[in-house]
Amino acid sequence: MMRMTPIGRFSLSLFLWLPVCFGAWYFSSIILVMPIAWMLDGVMTLMLPSVISGVGAAGNHLVVETLIATQQAGASPGEVGEILFKTNPLKYGYSLPLYTALVLAAPETERDKILAWLVGALVLILVQVFGIGAEILKVIAFGLGAEGRAYLALDGFGENALALAYQLGYLILPPVAPIMLWMFQFRSILGPLTGGAFNPPEQAEGETGTPPDASRRG
Repeated sequence: MMRMTPIGRFSLSLFLWLPVCFGAWYFSSIILVMPIAWMLDGVMTLMLPSVISGVGAAGNHLVVETLIATQQAGASPGEVGEILFKTNPLKYGYSLPLYTALVLAAPETERDKILAWLVGALVLILVQVFGIGAEILKVIAFGLGAEGRAYLALDGFGENALALAYQLGYLILPPVAPIMLWMFQFRSILGPLTGGAFNPPEQAEGETGTPPDASRRG
């Protein structure tokens, strides 16, 4: 029977852990959303106290309460209300189960994996907060019409920067950040996993370098 290579064992373990981690993440999302809501509530109300009055959890979604006044349909003249809208934080949070599966599949000690995961989870939560925050600003600037744009008072450069931040937080960081973070944290095992193709520089030098006293031998 042919023995599996290190990368083969890692790939099989990752394949088995992925559905477990994604399932656990999805079914616990109603709890995981709460600290995200608390962080965003503090950040957004501090940054934009005249625009956002609060961010709260509603199931596994977030509700953003704004101070932007609008005429309600069917309301009497002069009767206005404040705009609320929902956002889905799961679009930005799938990096956590992906990263968790990578950590669990890594051929390292349990202690090292736990410590790495604690640090990595905190980093990915901040990445998620960045992405959701950018979407909230995008909805206000581009989705609420002239009222929202007036409250943010963005010029052309500001609008472009916001659009770029949204694309970064939505399309790039969620899939890329967990992989790059894992590769950095577990860089010492990349060489053995890949047969030396991704040896860290210091490890590669140790394997190929000439011993200091080699010239005096013979």
